[in-house]
Amino acid sequence: MELISVIVPVYNVESYVAECIESIQNQTYMNLEIILVDDGSKDMSGDICDQYAAYDERIKVIHQENGGLSAARNTGIEAANGDYIAFVDSDDYVGLTLYEDMLKLLKEHDLDIIEFTAFRDKNGDIIEGCNDGQLEIYEKEDALRLAMHDCFVAAWSKLYKRSAIGDVRFPVGRKFEDTATSYLYVANANRVGHINRCYYYYRLNPNSITQTSFDAKSRWDFVLGYEERLQYAIDHQLPYVDDCNSLLMKAVLSCLTAYYAKPTGNQVYYDKCKKMIETYRNDASYKLLNSKYKLFLWSFGRADWIHKIGARLSYLAKQVRS
Repeated sequence: MELISVIVPVYNVESYVAECIESIQNQTYMNLEIILVDDGSKDMSGDICDQYAAYDERIKVIHQENGGLSAARNTGIEAANGDYIAFVDSDDYVGLTLYEDMLKLLKEHDLDIIEFTAFRDKNGDIIEGCNDGQLEIYEKEDALRLAMHDCFVAAWSKLYKRSAIGDVRFPVGRKFEDTATSYLYVANANRVGHINRCYYYYRLNPNSITQTSFDAKSRWDFVLGYEERLQYAIDHQLPYVDDCNSLLMKAVLSCLTAYYAKPTGNQVYYDKCKKMIETYRNDASYKLLNSKYKLFLWSFGRADWIHKIGARLSYLAKQVRS
């Protein structure tokens, strides 16, 4: 039986990590290597990991100084011995047949990556995603085109052949790390599959790093991923350079929205966005933008007050909803 390495970055999740670990332990596919990377937790998370490792030889616990999600995932990749690799975030959990079913699909269809869908767990209420069982198979060219247009993004929603991971690593110290790496994994693949079947339970946590609206620093990490993607398209002479430019502009405008909403102490991100727009803005930049973002991009340097008002209104609306 092929070995699947399941990498779980762990940081201050003592309320959730046991459920996460048990959902992996109890998989119907048993030949697993469960790598728990305790990324300098300050609560009992690391101790809980050690307790589970004490009676399950499949579990390997690595304790390291805090380096962030990317660093923890990279540590897990380096330690992995599996023929296949998967990621699970430690505040989430997975369905019991996930790896048995995904490995079967990989083999049957000669895939390098298979993506699945997720339930959303909102304080115990389960929200179902696309779950009709439809399977789609993409050859390399089509898969990469989709990946460059923001498909196949989340690291946790897939089972990978080890060759698809290759030497690609997550950018340490940055958020939105999946955006910076997902298309590179697809570029390493020859065939990619997607099945509309929910196997993963994604816990909606208002304090998680993906909920960092109006945080200019986090949004700038998002911008960096899109700039790298544009450069990849240029370097490899891909036929959607203009689309990548437009997606980059959308990310920059999102960062500007965060800055305009909360400008105090964030001037550096305005300066960075200004330079990015001056470097990359051209006619193609508007291609994939909706009307609002087209207006924001046009108004930059001409009528900045338009974007500033829009950002403040968005921020106030979010405050009311919370």
